[in-house]
Amino acid sequence: MIACVDVPALPLQLVWRDRPEWRALPVVILDEDHPQGTVLWACERARAQRILPGMRYAHALSLVGGLRAEVMAAPRITALVDELAAALRMCSPSVEVARITDRDATEGTFWLDGAGLARTFVDAPHEPAGTRWGQAIAAAVARLGVAAATIVGCTRFGTYALARAARGRGVMVVSNDVDERAAARQVPLARLDVAPKLRDALARLAVTTVGELVRLPAGGVLERFGSDAHRLYELAAGERWDPLVPEPPPDAPDERVLLDDPERDVDRLLFSIKAAVDRLLARLAARHRALTVLHLELTVQHGVHANAVQAVRAAHAIRPAAATLDGRGLLRLVRLRLEGAPLDELTPASGSNRNARSVGVIGVRVWADDQAATREQLNLFAQRPRRDLRAADEAVARLRAELGDDAVVKAVVRDAHLPEARFGWERFGQMVPAAPRPLRTVAGHSWRPLVRRVLMRPKLLPASSPHVRDDGWLINGLEHGAVVRIHGPFVVSGGWWAPGAGEVCREYHFAETRRGECLWVYFDRPRRRWFQHGAVE
Repeated sequence: MIACVDVPALPLQLVWRDRPEWRALPVVILDEDHPQGTVLWACERARAQRILPGMRYAHALSLVGGLRAEVMAAPRITALVDELAAALRMCSPSVEVARITDRDATEGTFWLDGAGLARTFVDAPHEPAGTRWGQAIAAAVARLGVAAATIVGCTRFGTYALARAARGRGVMVVSNDVDERAAARQVPLARLDVAPKLRDALARLAVTTVGELVRLPAGGVLERFGSDAHRLYELAAGERWDPLVPEPPPDAPDERVLLDDPERDVDRLLFSIKAAVDRLLARLAARHRALTVLHLELTVQHGVHANAVQAVRAAHAIRPAAATLDGRGLLRLVRLRLEGAPLDELTPASGSNRNARSVGVIGVRVWADDQAATREQLNLFAQRPRRDLRAADEAVARLRAELGDDAVVKAVVRDAHLPEARFGWERFGQMVPAAPRPLRTVAGHSWRPLVRRVLMRPKLLPASSPHVRDDGWLINGLEHGAVVRIHGPFVVSGGWWAPGAGEVCREYHFAETRRGECLWVYFDRPRRRWFQHGAVE
């Protein structure tokens, strides 16, 4: 048992849902708000006054003075499709969504698998099998304020053809494959969004319905009209295997933070929660969703014995006044909730020491209930990036005012010979957006660049015999492990051109330790000592 749900003219229905007063007026959807914009969709009232898709907006206005027009962005259509799919998953766990790339359907068509749902949606004795299921599907779609046709039948193509012919009206249940195929053969090809060139070519042969197409010879259809027409022929004749391909439901986004030490201070705890909430809102905005309820779960550690602790989870549901993507407003609500629900009021499970005082929060988890976001919410979220450069500049200005102009500096590269002279410090000016270099790709693998961190002053290493440098040399003590491999030498010399400066001669090496560290060391030949100048990460 398969059900097909078809939402005709989905962009128009989205406009009518936002503007109910336009339902009695001629309405079109444009690709851009401009007199030369192209009409993409036209309602039946507009079509009755000779306005058709492909017409220029200025031409349409000359035909109908009271024409209403709207530009519908693709993300809003995708958001409504996702909203419909989520509602239909309450009627079946297996839902296939027809996307724009689907060759057999337009966006707004859905298929549901009814296998195993007979005991969930029990039909009356006099009703065909699947009647209650179809009614539940139609009710789920109607709650979203859109009109759709719901067909319950046996095959994917048969239910699709009947749904396209119904044009968003009512529920139809076809009890067997024979009746479904007979009804589908009466459907005009124009209702199936057949390519105009193919539709016109078939019309010249007086082939205008699915049944007339099926009566043509299969080999002739392939030879004369191509593979797309032959594929349609096989689907209509039931000669092609056409299984349901359901999409997995999207993962409910949640974010977690594990704290190194138990935390009781609300301000420091909010700092950890803010990072999780910002990541959660970014994931919702990427799916064109807005948060309606923020769920906050705190893992609180309680002392039970002298050497043991017990974790207690405290769950909070924080509801903003309206669906939002504003992280600052949510954090204000979180602060009020945390200040009004002290951690000491939480108690461990029965059987433990219920008088034990809470140690602090050791884990945070946030997730959300969401709904489709409006264009204004998405625009506001996009205009406020995660890294607020203006706020950073204000923080730097406060540091300068309190500690002096030299309190905030940045590293700059300088032209010099020795490594420690190749960089310096200068006063920090203004924050600029980060511009990381793209990763280097070799043979399909991305290689992250290595970072050589240089010490302000080279660190003197303990004296060691040169014969054990490659096997057993302990540069940083036992905790870092011995050197297992060393690369070099790379000789750097200088100073000989400046009288009185002293000659410099260093033999640099890259030393790999047993713990996987890569240290940058050198042997100072005039002083005959080893130094660590940095490390490679």
